[in-house]
Amino acid sequence: MSHCEQKDIAEEASLPLRIGDWLWRPGYAKLWWAAVPLYWLGMGFSQRSEVLYHFYSSALAGYLTIFFFPPLVALIQCHEFFREWLRKIPQADGEPLFPDEMFLRSDSYGPSGMPWEFDPLDPRSGTLWLGNTLNPLNPGYINRAS
Repeated sequence: MSHCEQKDIAEEASLPLRIGDWLWRPGYAKLWWAAVPLYWLGMGFSQRSEVLYHFYSSALAGYLTIFFFPPLVALIQCHEFFREWLRKIPQADGEPLFPDEMFLRSDSYGPSGMPWEFDPLDPRSGTLWLGNTLNPLNPGYINRAS
């Protein structure tokens, strides 16, 4: 990697994140935002046109209503922005920031192969272990070994 490429990467890391870079800059975002008002204007004119009325009363239009719902469009397009924004938060004690990174470690699984938070055989699972009949400290303990 050349010195110029390293310098560019360092400059990108120091720049503040701008939500507009994800919300408006990509080509697909511009097309999606241009289609949103067209869809909703068509729905408004469907009261006067029978062809539009039949289209907007179909099941496909129901799916397209969700696809062109402006808050949902903004949320989908800003997903990567929020992910990058959270990555800039300093992590404490080497804890993983995202759960998918946490489950890649081998110490995050209990004796039965489930994540330790949900494994009733793992004492780290808290109330699942406390109420478990396999817990030797439980009054209803069942000795399955004999």
